Amino acid sequence: MKLLTFLLPSVSFFAVAAKCASKTGGCGQPLPSGVAIGVLAASNSHMHINSGNRERTYLVHVPENYDVNAAVPLILSFHGRTKSATEQEGLSQFSNSSYNPDAIAVYPEGVPDAKGHQQWTSDPDAPADIDDILFTSDLINHLLSRYCIDPSRVYAAGKSNGGGLVNLLACDPGTSAKIAAFAAVSGAFYINGSTGKLPPCKPARVPIPVLETHGLKDHTINYTGGPDKSHRGDTMPIVSWVDDWATRNGLEIDANKTTTLCGDGARTVKRYNWAETVEHYTFKNLYHDWPSTFANDDTDLTSCIDATKEIMGFFGKWTLKGKA
Repeated sequence: MKLLTFLLPSVSFFAVAAKCASKTGGCGQPLPSGVAIGVLAASNSHMHINSGNRERTYLVHVPENYDVNAAVPLILSFHGRTKSATEQEGLSQFSNSSYNPDAIAVYPEGVPDAKGHQQWTSDPDAPADIDDILFTSDLINHLLSRYCIDPSRVYAAGKSNGGGLVNLLACDPGTSAKIAAFAAVSGAFYINGSTGKLPPCKPARVPIPVLETHGLKDHTINYTGGPDKSHRGDTMPIVSWVDDWATRNGLEIDANKTTTLCGDGARTVKRYNWAETVEHYTFKNLYHDWPSTFANDDTDLTSCIDATKEIMGFFGKWTLKGKA
């Protein structure tokens, strides 16, 4: 899918390091074969990595201004269940310089289940022998050794089941020590059928910056939780998920700052903000969609804000060392 061209100025939310230390493995190296600067990731070759004794693939977009000696941020963008890396690039727009002029964007590919549906570890139907947390950790190490990336500015975003994986990455003591901030769009947070709870959450640090957006008409992953449309399992209510992250980060649940971003009735968007550490957006008119000001592969319905722009702004506030 081609990315759209916008009549918007290119805005960088990242302070890019002037030069990369020589000890960073990927700095000074030529681009891997099959990767070209400034073209869509889907136009480059699928890259390969071995993780968990299995070959995994991903797509990579390198921005036009990439310098092999200047460290840049890295954004990992995870597709939804049944979708692909190529589709996630078109949906998330992280290869679009109008949103992201500086960071390398990588789109990992999930492993198909028995029905051929690509998904991630967080889905109830995910094959038991697939470990996407390990894959993500291996992928970050792999990318750091091949590109000039600032290791303190690695970020993870995902749609639906990809958002569920992002939550697991934020909770994992290993990957939460490698990723600076996390964003889920229409996040699918499946609970254990026996305990009624999410998997244990033991992040390596506090705070863990998290952002989530959700359509209030979402019938695939209901805002109020419970069974999903495919009857694969129950998900956690989004409000409970957000409140848990506020508490985990040492913030008072009722201390959020609520802002109405669009006040035109059916298209109302609200933002709930806990000290710029936990952010949540609700979209009154949207379903299981990636919010955008233009029609995309999810929906023809539009919003007053672009989720990608909000995510980029959120990521730009954080490094592994804390506030940027």
